[in-house]
Amino acid sequence: MGRNNSVVVGLQFGDEGKGKIVDYLSGSFDVVAKYNGGSNAGHTVVTDDRTFKFHLVSSGSLSAKHVVLGNGMAIDPAILTEEIRSIKEYNHDVQIHVSRDAHVVTPMHKLLDVEEENVRGSLKIGTTAQGIGPAYEDKYARTGIRMEELGSVTDMTEKLKVILAMKGKLLSGTPYAEKKGLDSMVSGLHELGNGLKPFLCNTARKLHEFDNDGLELLFEGSHGTLLDIDHGMYPYVTSSNTIAGAISSGAGFSFRRIKNVIGVVKAYMSKVGSGIFPTEILGSEADRLRTEGNEYGTTTGRPRRVGWLDLKLLNYAIRLNDVDYLALTRVDTLGIFDTIRVVTGYGNPDEEFSPSDKNLEFQEFQGWGKLDNDKLADITRHGFNALPENLARYIDFIEKNVGRKINIVSVGSKRNLTINRSSVTGN
Repeated sequence: MGRNNSVVVGLQFGDEGKGKIVDYLSGSFDVVAKYNGGSNAGHTVVTDDRTFKFHLVSSGSLSAKHVVLGNGMAIDPAILTEEIRSIKEYNHDVQIHVSRDAHVVTPMHKLLDVEEENVRGSLKIGTTAQGIGPAYEDKYARTGIRMEELGSVTDMTEKLKVILAMKGKLLSGTPYAEKKGLDSMVSGLHELGNGLKPFLCNTARKLHEFDNDGLELLFEGSHGTLLDIDHGMYPYVTSSNTIAGAISSGAGFSFRRIKNVIGVVKAYMSKVGSGIFPTEILGSEADRLRTEGNEYGTTTGRPRRVGWLDLKLLNYAIRLNDVDYLALTRVDTLGIFDTIRVVTGYGNPDEEFSPSDKNLEFQEFQGWGKLDNDKLADITRHGFNALPENLARYIDFIEKNVGRKINIVSVGSKRNLTINRSSVTGN
């Protein structure tokens, strides 16, 4: 059994910097695996000479020996085909294993995503329009197409006809309502399926084999805890379970075999789409933070809403995921502010989520300034001891208020601009 099997999970609304942390840790693991979500999530990894943007495969794919996409995912075969090509150009010997039971996102699902959002009107949730929600809808309606069914034109056609019959009003007048358009889509999916067939397998069994052989497994969760379909800020959530425990259902791998749960938290917060965001910053301060942090969606390019760190929500997410360690990101971005605020409570201690920005309790900190090249070199050489005093104070305050150590701090976008005060990695 892998001694240090771990999972990296986001503790906010997504976009916490999980991609960088997974990439940083992956060199110490043999296997990287994802267990939920689809191409509606985006992860950016910056190496010394190149920037990668991943949507389906794990951000650790550049270093790992094995990459696994679990049964709990919703997979766009066109995007997966391109990502596999990109990874193999960089990591030639990587072995990629895709669950034959993962569900397929078709072009029809993407169109349905847009049409369903239009029907919601004032109840719009801010979907990325990548077809993920409708694909999961069909999964739970027992009409979904699974990856192994891409090999059968007959099976796909029958299922898509059922979906059309169920959702004909939304699809009326679209190319998929006609036989020619439907056949064309099936043909394209079939061709993609033939290309992906060599990668399909029983990934749950594969993961257990890896574990029994003593390989170290690193799981990556898509999105953030506050977007979990059951435990997030419903209805402004994604369509899958994003918490660490979803490994059991989304990968068929027992959560009891996970040693470390590593929670990623951004030094401030960001959010794409609608919904409650009580610590949101508006106006020129928000514009400055958004620009400095390049806070634009990896998948959609939409500007993200930004706000101060909320320790009440962070404690909630830590409890749900049973987090062991924290990784703190984007401290280089936040430090430019002269005054930094952190929410410590809502006035009502019984509230999990604050419904508004009223009655918020704040603690204020002084910024630590821009981290220039000389300071970054000093930090990467000497670690936590070289952090600016105000930043060290900020970290200490977070640790005391959430009861977890921050063992990893990202001080810049590149892989090497990361410090680790204790070993939470594998081999």
